[in-house]
Amino acid sequence: MAWHKLLWIIILLVPIITETALSKTPEESLNQRPRRSILVVIGASGEEEYGKAFLEWSKRWRTVFQSDDFWLIDGTSDAKPGEKEHRLQILDWIGKDSGDSPDGMLQERWLVLIGHGTHDRTAAKFNLKGPDISADAISKAIAKVKTKWLIIDGSSSSGPFINALSGENRIVITATKSGAEQNYTRFGEYLSQAISDRSTDLDHDDCVSILEAFLAASNRVAQFYENEGRLASEQALLDDNGDGRGTPAAFYRGARPVKAPANGLKLDGPIASRTLVSSFGEPDLRTNEQRAQSDMIDDQIELLRARKKELPEDEYYQDLERLFLEIAKANLSIGL
Repeated sequence: MAWHKLLWIIILLVPIITETALSKTPEESLNQRPRRSILVVIGASGEEEYGKAFLEWSKRWRTVFQSDDFWLIDGTSDAKPGEKEHRLQILDWIGKDSGDSPDGMLQERWLVLIGHGTHDRTAAKFNLKGPDISADAISKAIAKVKTKWLIIDGSSSSGPFINALSGENRIVITATKSGAEQNYTRFGEYLSQAISDRSTDLDHDDCVSILEAFLAASNRVAQFYENEGRLASEQALLDDNGDGRGTPAAFYRGARPVKAPANGLKLDGPIASRTLVSSFGEPDLRTNEQRAQSDMIDDQIELLRARKKELPEDEYYQDLERLFLEIAKANLSIGL
């Protein structure tokens, strides 16, 4: 059968992949890695116990991004004399020059909001010490900065941030699916744990993607409400295809999609699955061109897998074999 041949190809490629990865020096691998800049914002805590919790969550983000350009706005501390209001500090950071790095590697900009949110007929807002910031204000600011954006709003009533911020080359995650989910949310806590937890690595590639972290955090939220015997008052969404709708974790089993959106809409997740938060093993050593080509072939593999039931078995495995060989060429440049 065709799958036997496919298995042998994978087995034969493993030593080549390992040898190629180990041939790069740490300095070379560091230069291959996309530059990242992250701003973590702790909003107005309201109560002291919330403030302490939010600080702990922010420390987990700092640990994971310790080798990156890390910024923190702390709404639990007293303002310094002459300090700008936090809303303006956020907009200033968003407007910072964020063009591609000199070596052509795309810079990722991460905005992580930790705290409480509100929503009414006029706007969805994240609560800050001082004037709050709206989803629309953030949307207008990031529209002027052409780079890859990851915006995570772990607050209550955050669902409308999906609609406002969704777009090309953006990953948007919210703790709730709508503005009506106004209760305190636990998603932000579980996400801060998931980004460095080895058990989050669902595909066992020694890396945690933002999709894997989203799925793990969502599942822990669901488990919390089940254990407490309470009706869940939050459902997180992820959007990375720019349609402004978002996808909940229920559409996945493990890291694999098991449901498709209605009305022919595209499932969110492919870009998030290739966007890494942390790594436990060898870093990504591919060039920018290899990474782009590999991502394109990954998309073709996912489309093929979605059609598996429609195709004759031999044809399916022949196409899968061809794509695996192409992805090996893209990643290794070994001229198979």
